[in-house]
Amino acid sequence: MRGFFYRLGNTIQHFMRGRYGIDEFGSFLLFSGMFLSLLSLIKVKIFVWLWIPSFALIIWSYVRCFSKKIDKRRRELVRYQKIKNRIRDKFAYWRRRFRERKTHKYYRCRLCKTVLRVPKGKGKIEITCPKCKGRITKKT
Repeated sequence: MRGFFYRLGNTIQHFMRGRYGIDEFGSFLLFSGMFLSLLSLIKVKIFVWLWIPSFALIIWSYVRCFSKKIDKRRRELVRYQKIKNRIRDKFAYWRRRFRERKTHKYYRCRLCKTVLRVPKGKGKIEITCPKCKGRITKKT
């Protein structure tokens, strides 16, 4: 029995040689597809048709996994990571802003749109933007 699994492992390794394999984006596609397929099992009119995009996502993840176009798959992964990081950074910004709502105020520079953070309770102050050296007078 052990020999069977050893040969099976070697066969799979030989088949996957030169192919892209699974990565972060492929895992995301696969789990998203499985989640949508589970949602499609709910007997609500809106969710019934979710099996089509779920099937497409699962197929796409397998196509990426078995693809031999490694450069193309890496470019897709980089695009996915840029989008994911942009979304994650937005959530982190809003979370930080919510946590500091009692101690700091946030203003946006009119010239360069940079977000400026100043302590609360200082009265009327003049804020200088570190990027463009623009001046804003605000009450904190």
